[in-house]
Amino acid sequence: MLDKSLYIIFSEQEEISSQEKISSQEKISSQEEKGSNLHIIFGSDHGLAGRFNERMTTYSIKNIPNNEVNKSIIIGQQVFQRIQDDLNVVDLFKAPQTIEAITKMVHIIFLRIDELRDQYSIEKVLLHYNKPKDRTTFEEESEVLFPIDLLEFSKKEIEWDSNRIPTYFTNREKLISDLVRQYFFITLYRAFCYSLASENASRLSSMKAAEKNIEERLEELNFDYRRQRQNSITEELNDIISGFKAISKSQD
Repeated sequence: MLDKSLYIIFSEQEEISSQEKISSQEKISSQEEKGSNLHIIFGSDHGLAGRFNERMTTYSIKNIPNNEVNKSIIIGQQVFQRIQDDLNVVDLFKAPQTIEAITKMVHIIFLRIDELRDQYSIEKVLLHYNKPKDRTTFEEESEVLFPIDLLEFSKKEIEWDSNRIPTYFTNREKLISDLVRQYFFITLYRAFCYSLASENASRLSSMKAAEKNIEERLEELNFDYRRQRQNSITEELNDIISGFKAISKSQD
């Protein structure tokens, strides 16, 4: 994927002016591309994760048109079950749960992207995942993995602390190729990490809500038990008093 299209990326991106840049939301739903769009949607394989998978499913269906131009790779069985009839799904992978598994899955995904690019002439690859906001909440996020948006990079100002001009001693093409490889790897790796962190945050929030509901339910049950016990004691006392009165009348 990287070697075949490295120089195409830069030649195409340099021709794009700032007036031609469109918003990220328009990029997701655009159907005017020369080739197809490949969407990678991140979910989970396990349930009991609150609304983690439901929110990603709703977000994906809303922003990805269901047609031959837009094809999807699903990460996680839970999202696949909810989305398979609403989008053009071409592949399914398990969601990794460890650092080693994420690294291995990133390489597998890249190999699969290469195959799909040759098969369907994929022009754009987009990532859709849940990104954590804090320890218990998250939000849906979309990111363009390929091609690289050089205009976005040109806007980032980096302060250079040294008075020396940065230079390099290796082959220019090899250096750029390595940097692009690292960029693709880190971007996809980060999406996996964000999704896994959001899944765990959602699961933790769901467990806390369930624990709170259990405590509230226990309080209600204890209250009902005490009330029924008190009613039972009151009825027994009334029976005793009524019996006593009946015996007293008979003796009189």
